Amino acid sequence: MIQLLRGFICLTILTQSSLAFSDTLLASNTKLFSIDTKLNELSQDWQQVEAHKNITIYTRHYKDSNFAAFKALAKINRSIESIFAVISDPTSCPLWVDNCIESYNYLKHHQEKIQFKNRYGYALNHLPWPFKDRDLIVNIVTSNNPDTNEITITMSSDKDLIGDNDEAIHITDSHTKYILRPINKNQTEFVWMQHTEPAGELPAWLVNSMIISLPLKSISNLENIAKLKKYQDAMIEFDSQKKIQGLKFRDEN
Repeated sequence: MIQLLRGFICLTILTQSSLAFSDTLLASNTKLFSIDTKLNELSQDWQQVEAHKNITIYTRHYKDSNFAAFKALAKINRSIESIFAVISDPTSCPLWVDNCIESYNYLKHHQEKIQFKNRYGYALNHLPWPFKDRDLIVNIVTSNNPDTNEITITMSSDKDLIGDNDEAIHITDSHTKYILRPINKNQTEFVWMQHTEPAGELPAWLVNSMIISLPLKSISNLENIAKLKKYQDAMIEFDSQKKIQGLKFRDEN
């Protein structure tokens, strides 16, 4: 049961590589406002529930929900560029998010190409029999502060977009926010906040008791994956105002 719930909750990340995915600019700003009002890093409502090595976990009540939100604060011994590269790789979710088995960029029907700073992504997570797999499509918006080099990635599930997997239960209410801050050349502060309304019928007390294991295991995976040459060699692309425009891997044409 522990493994089952860990897998269920971790689906709502992506891939993260970043798992990173919008409609119009106005729609994206509306979503960001909604996330920021509830997943506020500096809220006084966060209560510490776990501290393990370089990771501290907090939880808090989420308005109008029986399911708690969590915040993970970690110091990762990898560069901000490599951490960002893992999270922003559309296919990396299975590498670091526990029990994620598939992820990729999702192209909406009216789109001609993927826009890195404002795109969609799909993730699928496996659950053991007799439970169905879970999937979701998320809108990922990436931004950065050129003065502080802080990077923010926000992800909101899109309830109007449904994947092609008829065997999976679709999650329609999930919000995630990542913040990356450089400590030095080889160390990064990583903040991960998330809330999900689970699809299907699972008791809130049971889900809430399991949300600690997800960030603990996944952040450890993230640190290990970020040392791979693919992510060490990845290049972040900026415009003339030093705003992030994209990510390029050296083995890409």
